[in-house]
This record gives sequence, C-alpha cells and structure tokens, in this order.
Amino acid sequence: MTMLPTTPPPPPPRRTHRALIVWLASFAVMISAQYLDSLLPRSFAHAFLGFVTFCSSLVFIALTIYWFAVAIRWMLRKLFWRVGRRLFLSYVLIGVLPFILMSILLLAVGYMGAGVMAQAALRGERQASLGQMESWSLEYGLTGRKPIDGLKSLEIYDTAEASGAQLPAWLKKASFSGMVGRNDGALLVVSRQMQNADALRTIVFVQPLDASWAAQLAEKSGMQIRTAYDHGAKGMRKGATEGVSDGRRTRRQNHINLSVDDDDGDDLQKLFMRSVGRKIVWGDITALTDWTSGDTSEELQVVTLIAIPVTNLFQFYFGSSGRYFETVVNVILALTIALFIIYLMAALFAAVLIFSITRAVNRIEKGTKAVERGDFSYRIAMKPTNQLGEMAQSFDRMTESLSSLLVTVAEKERLQSEIEIAATIQRNLLPSEGPKFRGVSFSAHFEPTASIGGDYYDVFNLDKTRLAVAIGDVSGHGLSTGIVMAMVKAAMTTLVEEGADERSLFRRLNELVHRSTERRAFMTLGFTIFDLEHSTIRHTNAGHLYPYLLRKNAAPYSIESPSLPLGVRSDIVTQTVELKLEEGDAIVYLSDGIVEAQDANGDPLGFDHLEAILAQQTDRSPSTIRDAILDAVARHAGTRPADDDRTIMVLRFDNFSTVATAP
Repeated sequence: MTMLPTTPPPPPPRRTHRALIVWLASFAVMISAQYLDSLLPRSFAHAFLGFVTFCSSLVFIALTIYWFAVAIRWMLRKLFWRVGRRLFLSYVLIGVLPFILMSILLLAVGYMGAGVMAQAALRGERQASLGQMESWSLEYGLTGRKPIDGLKSLEIYDTAEASGAQLPAWLKKASFSGMVGRNDGALLVVSRQMQNADALRTIVFVQPLDASWAAQLAEKSGMQIRTAYDHGAKGMRKGATEGVSDGRRTRRQNHINLSVDDDDGDDLQKLFMRSVGRKIVWGDITALTDWTSGDTSEELQVVTLIAIPVTNLFQFYFGSSGRYFETVVNVILALTIALFIIYLMAALFAAVLIFSITRAVNRIEKGTKAVERGDFSYRIAMKPTNQLGEMAQSFDRMTESLSSLLVTVAEKERLQSEIEIAATIQRNLLPSEGPKFRGVSFSAHFEPTASIGGDYYDVFNLDKTRLAVAIGDVSGHGLSTGIVMAMVKAAMTTLVEEGADERSLFRRLNELVHRSTERRAFMTLGFTIFDLEHSTIRHTNAGHLYPYLLRKNAAPYSIESPSLPLGVRSDIVTQTVELKLEEGDAIVYLSDGIVEAQDANGDPLGFDHLEAILAQQTDRSPSTIRDAILDAVARHAGTRPADDDRTIMVLRFDNFSTVATAP
C-alpha cells in the first residue's frame, strides 16, 4: 500500500500581520482626519473628526510601543539564540557583574569610612589643640608666662588685667572648652577659672581657625582644609551681611569665608580638583557657641572641607610606619588573585574540586568529632586554596582559640580571686572604728567604683588629747591605685608614729608619690590634727576637696587651704590653716566622687546642692549627716552607676574639754 504524502496544515494567521494592518490603518486615519478637518467648516463633523483623531493616536502610540518591544525581543533572540552566547551572558551577569558591583560598593564604603576617619582626625586635632590650650591656660594662671610655642594669632584674655574687659559676660563666669563663633570667624576657646586671694580670676585663651592654624595642621598631619564660617540667624549684625536681592537681605548670605591657601596658592576649587583620586576629600559641619551670648545653635556653624592623603590618614591612626598599609594591600591583592585563579580554573578542574571537596568535608567531619570528644589539639592543616580550605583554617583557628580561651578563663579566674583578696585587704586597711576619745563621734562611708578603689581615709590617735584624720584620692581606678593607696597609708602611719610635723609629712609623701608613680599620676590628701586640750583645728591640704565645718547657728564653712596634689611636682608647698574648735562642731570630709555624681543628663551634684544639704542638718550627728549626703547622691544619680569612688568621713565633738582635762 502506497503512502501518499500529506501536506502540512497551513500555519495559523500570525497576529503580527493583523497588528501591522491596524497600525497602518490608524496612521492613515490620523492623516485623513487632519486633512478633512482643514477642509470642513466648524460643525458637528469637526468635533467627530477630533474624536476619531484622538482614538487613532492612542491606537498608533500603543502599537508603536508594541512593535518596539517586538523588535527588541527579535534582536535579543537573534543575538542570544546560541546557548554559548546565553551562557556567556549568564556568566557575565552572575560571575563578573557581582564582582564589579561589589568593588564599587567596597570602594564607596571604604571612601566613606576614610572620610569619617578624616573627619574624626580633624576633630581630634581640634581637641588636641584645646587640650594644649588648657595646659597653657593653667601654666599662665600659675606662672603668668605666655606659651612660647603658641601661634601669633593666639589671643589671651585675663580678668585680672585690662584684656578681661573684652570678654563676654558668660565666659567670665564659667569654665569652657570648645568651639565658638565670632564675627571674625570660628575660634577654639578655653576658659579657666582660678581662685585668687580675694577674687575669682578667669583666664581665656582664644585661637582663631585661621591660615596659621591650618598651616600648622597641614605641617603636622598633611591635612589641608578650607573653612567657611556661617553666622546663620545669630550673625545678622551690622556689616556681617553680604549680597542684596531686590532690596531685601537674604538669610543665608551672611557668610564670612576664611580662605586658607596652601603652598601654591590654589583656591577651593583647584584644591578639590587636585585632590580627587589622590586624597580623601570630606566635609565636616560643626555647631558653634555664640561668642556674645554663649548659646549653641545649629544655625551658627563652621563648614570645613578636608583633603588628606590616604597614607597620612593611615599614619595618623596606625603610626608613621607604612609597613602595615603595605601588608594589608599585599594580603588583599594576594587573596584577590587567588580567588580569580580559582574562578577561572573551576570549569576545567571540576572533578578535582569534587574530590577535594569530599576530602575536605571528611577532614572537617573528623575535626568536629575530635572537638566533640574534647580534643582541641586536632588540626585539619589544609592549605587555603579554596573556600573549604579557608573553612578548615578557620576551624583550626577556632580550636586554637578555644584552647587558648580555656587557659585564659582559668587565668582570669585566678586573677579575679587575687583581686578579690586584694580588695579585702584594702577594706581591712581602712579603719574599722573611729577615734578612741570620749565625746568624739565618728562615721564613714567608702564606695569604690571598681573592685579596688583609689580613695583613702584614716584615723590616728596621737596622744591623750590629740587625734588626727586623713582623707585622700589617688587618680585613676583599679589595682594600681589601690597599690598607691596602700603605699601612702603605710608611709603616713610610719610618719605619724614618728611624730613628723605637717610640712615634713607632706614633703616626704610627695617625694614618695612622685618617685613611685607614672607620669601624670597624682594623689590628693587632706590631713587634720584636732587638739582637744587647746581646742584647735590644724588642717593641711594637698589638692583635696576642702572639708566643711558645721557649727550651731552658722552656715557651713569651707576650710580652704589651696595647694597642688601630691606627685605633680618633685617639691610641694603646703599651707596649714588653724581654727578654733567649739563644742558641738562637726567636720565633714568628702571625695570628689560625691560632688561629681552625675544624673541621667550628665549634670553633677555640685557644691551648691551639697552645701544646701549640710545647712539643713540641725542634728549634726555623723551618721545623720552621712546618710543625708548619700540619700541626696542616690536621688540625683538615680540608676546611673558611679564614675568615681565615693568616700564620706564625718566627726563631731561634744564635751571634748572634759576629756582633755581628764587625768
């Protein structure tokens, strides 16, 4: 039987043909309607032709977009019809494009991080300048000498001299350290208050952020800056506004630009263009305190453009050696090359990778089982040729870290035990009871912020009619301060038992602290001798808070005896104040952790609040006064933990004359 050839069925009519016919028809309708509309007069036919033209335009635009999409689809099909081309595009989109995007992201993140570091470096340099100015102001207040390494534009004001009249009222009344805005630009201002014999003296150092300061900054750190000072609404003063538009002053025209030129005199635009690609260029906006009123507002600010080389930025944070930066670059480059080679060779060595993956998984499995058994000495020891190799090395580092962690935990437990023992010893060094005199009542409180504190107090029974008390505070916290405290206590006990007078006692203790502690470590100390037979109080102070004398029908009296703390200098000059002791008097000794106790907003308790509390104590018993002070500190600080050790010592004298005259 013969099979007759069958003809294939005709293909269905393609929709594209119909769409093409409709597209051409809509175009023809638009042209015809426009032509007829120009011939016919204004009538109903004119409105009908307008509606037809509108509908034909919509159809024509929609079909044009459709044909454009069809053309793109046809081009993509022709271009990527072959599988190889599609795979190539897939590899580009999946394998190469993420690397490009990630590189852009890392560059952006790295640049932003470097910009933030540059901003922090600038603010750190400003803070360093403020710290140096604070040291200068202290030295100027003590010696009257101007700093020899200060810039020529440095301004010095002293209320004890005629220059103090130029200061605004708020700077004369408070200590200050920060940035201030004045008509002539942004300033670094440090205000220090010092107590003279008869009045309060205010010393103010002002350093304008001018060209000399910027040149010093560039020489020190390689950082080049351009500064624009904006008065904002507070700077609308006579002569401070620039630019007029339609007879009205614009609010943001009152700028005073400080053009800080570099060596070749480039302006702001040239500096920016020269820095792109070679330096980190970033901006900083800092709110300023108004020179006249002392108010801080976001409308009064200084805008700084920073340009600093990356090498200088790394030197600022990691030191002058460039080996660290070179090492980081080499490691990143080596890792990038290794990953790129692995990526290219993956397709050719698929079988090898499968074998290596299986072997690595088996080794990692053996390692996890070893760790499960408690064997932290097991090491996989695989080369980091791929991700599993990195994982194996991470596993080795993890087991090594766990092993070290166990040793560290044991060592920390041993150190913690020793610290607890040292804290117990320190508490035992403090007197457990008051003076052994009838008519003399005593109460004390010691609260360290760490396990071992730096505060110290002691009571000495000199003879039958004299007793002495001491209170001190070692700078810092922790074990080192406790050692210094114990050392000073031992030395003071020896000196008191030897009968040393106040001058000799403080001189020898100052030599001990100055010789035995690190630089900038110091200790404040107050020492009082009560002579019950002669009814006198002799108080000698070395930088400690002045004690308060509470007397019946009188306001709290501060026994002032100014002097530097122990250890600041190799020699010390102290003053001894002698007062009359009366029946019913109470003496209150405090450490600075009491008056500096801060609330949730960072505001300290302060001397005014403390003196108000002391003035309310009509009972004047030591325990009542102590509890009243502690309650006030607790209410003020709330849940905020103490920033410094808190120590209170209170003595009261009743009927001490009968004790002094007793045989």
